[in-house]
Amino acid sequence: MSVPILEVKDLKKHYPIRRGLFNKQVATKYVVDGISFKIENGQTVALVGESGCGKSVLLRTIIGLEDPTEGYIYFKGQRYDQMKKNDVKEMRRKIQLIFQDSLSSLHPRFTIKMSMEEPLILYGMKDAKKRDEIIVNTLNQVGLDPEFRFRYPEQLSGGQRQRVIIARALVERPELILADEPISALDVSLQAQVLNFLMDLKEKYSLSMLFVAHDLAVVRQIADHIMIMYAGKILESAPSIEIYNNAKHPYTKVLLESAPSITKGIRDEGFNLNLKIGDTPDPASPPPGCLFNTRCILADEKCMTVIPEPVEISPNHFACCHKI
Repeated sequence: MSVPILEVKDLKKHYPIRRGLFNKQVATKYVVDGISFKIENGQTVALVGESGCGKSVLLRTIIGLEDPTEGYIYFKGQRYDQMKKNDVKEMRRKIQLIFQDSLSSLHPRFTIKMSMEEPLILYGMKDAKKRDEIIVNTLNQVGLDPEFRFRYPEQLSGGQRQRVIIARALVERPELILADEPISALDVSLQAQVLNFLMDLKEKYSLSMLFVAHDLAVVRQIADHIMIMYAGKILESAPSIEIYNNAKHPYTKVLLESAPSITKGIRDEGFNLNLKIGDTPDPASPPPGCLFNTRCILADEKCMTVIPEPVEISPNHFACCHKI
């Protein structure tokens, strides 16, 4: 068995809530609360859930912008907190993050060339001619005219800026891409273009990817495996075909029902699952029992008091629900 390119074990990211004159901790926000998964070489894993469920915090913790409260992260079998300084530097070259908002991710006073060559300079490439050659080649790969490197972000369309963000992530030839809702700010036609482009890149360079989204319809074509996240936890995890054809958790079924472009799977069975009136649980005061019990119409007394353990439905398909 090959070593996964990324492995996350029981990862937690909690934030203290402090108040008062002495800044005393009065509560804790459980933003990411015990998540485990693997990404194999060349695999695309989608992380799907509503806004505020902890997806972006999970990505920032994986990339190293946040320190985990508990748990471990492994890159190619090496644990982050046991890596030597040079190994950490190399790891950060091999893992790149694609941000959601392309306009705020690019410095407004930097040309595209200046933004793209910044990581090359950071990692020691002193040859300006070589840097320019890499930038030109990378812009060609993402379908942009190399002359765009002399423009500023405001001179590009939303789709063009998003391609620049992807190109900037590619200049260091990464092995793992973390994509934080990279198409949510684009219109439908541009979403399709960027998705197709990412799929082409995946095939061409055998890239591994963790693709974050809030819509199951978006990840249908690109994902090999899908994880459903809610209030800091993974409620269901399965190969993508299993999610679309054999979803088990009520929340996954709600997400499928809410995706207008998905017409197969549980919808063909006439299944119609609505939500109770209410919002996603406050991470500072999660409900006892199943996290989804405050919105699930199937919830009973057991759901209100007992935390469900993962149940294996089929190989590599797990769900946390008492109703399975």
